[in-house]
Amino acid sequence: MKGQFLINTHYSCGEGNIYANKSAVVLDWLLRIGIYKEQFTIREVSRSRDISIGLVQRVFEVLVMKGFLQTMGVRTAKRFFIKKPELLLKSWLDHYNITKKCKMWTYRTGCEDKTEVLKALESSDLKHTVALALHAAAEAYGTKNTNLQTLELYLINPSMRPQLESSLQLEPQERGYEILLITPYYKSLLSHGLKDQITAKVRVAPCLLTFLDLYHFPLRGHEQAEFMSARLNELKPFYKKVQ
Repeated sequence: MKGQFLINTHYSCGEGNIYANKSAVVLDWLLRIGIYKEQFTIREVSRSRDISIGLVQRVFEVLVMKGFLQTMGVRTAKRFFIKKPELLLKSWLDHYNITKKCKMWTYRTGCEDKTEVLKALESSDLKHTVALALHAAAEAYGTKNTNLQTLELYLINPSMRPQLESSLQLEPQERGYEILLITPYYKSLLSHGLKDQITAKVRVAPCLLTFLDLYHFPLRGHEQAEFMSARLNELKPFYKKVQ
């Protein structure tokens, strides 16, 4: 069930597949790690993210063509450095909109409030099937700037949605929501970001992915994205230049 403001529309990505699920892992590495390196290789990125050399090479070819990456050397000695991280981020934002890429379900809950929902989730076996997203993730990062009491959750395992609906006393809600369940478009990026959160009560979507999700989200998402990225060191290097 979708709230009216979350209804999908036709969306076209006109720059090949560099903003696709697995390719996004490469972009994430460039914006979070590559910007601090004087130079790097395709093999280095491949090893770091456990993805194929061929995929990294295809993404790099497009980024070089667009001027986001610069090259040094030739053939096997070729090295790269990122020249315009702020423009790469802007291009990514131009090609990704969570409401057009992700399937969502909107609910009200029989629980008293969000705190009670989180307690129920934390005490259940279902906590490992979800991750905090959007405004809930921003709050977990200590950068909440709205009075919204909504709870947004990525479905790490979408097949568990019926069990979550039952455990959290969820009832479909046509307009607006108290609880939002989301099937991730960037499954690989989400999975990589959750690897080090095994012991967390409820895991949290990666910082950069949360920023990307919020940026075009219709419910006070843009202002939350700006607030968050102006305060987190992981996002500061290219935040101001995007504006």
